Amino acid sequence: MAQLSKVGKRLGGAALGLCLFATSLAQADSLIYKWTDKNGVVSYSQNPPTEQGARNVTSFTVESLPVGQQRSAKRMLANLEKTTDAEFEAREKRLKQADQKIDAALQRLQKAEHDLSEGSLPSGDDRVGNIGGHARLRDSYFIRVESLQDEVDKAQQALTDAYTARDQI
Repeated sequence: MAQLSKVGKRLGGAALGLCLFATSLAQADSLIYKWTDKNGVVSYSQNPPTEQGARNVTSFTVESLPVGQQRSAKRMLANLEKTTDAEFEAREKRLKQADQKIDAALQRLQKAEHDLSEGSLPSGDDRVGNIGGHARLRDSYFIRVESLQDEVDKAQQALTDAYTARDQI
């Protein structure tokens, strides 16, 4: 029975610790910073100001406000959370679209490189004459290879642009 009592006390202590931790997290979520920037504009945020010109920085919890202001502050925090969630979802959507563009550009580059590899092999029609066992290549062969190389270069640039666009998100 004494063993059970010790276990109960340990579990009770752990539960109390967990409750205190949850309470501190809830208070951390409701902590609001207020400050005035260098232009005299008053700002509120859940994060401390990062600008160096901030002055009159104060912090308070929602629970420390009068009841009427608590409701307003809780609505403000809920709206901030919704805005943050919407911004996160919008960013994730832009990243997904950017990744799709990268995949398409990569496939285009791979196809262009494959076409260049295949197209740079001379065929029978590309050869002119047979003098001493040697044949000369037609101008059309060089024009074809140059065109295929241009496609590779364009595809490489498109891939670079797609990566750059994603990095700017």
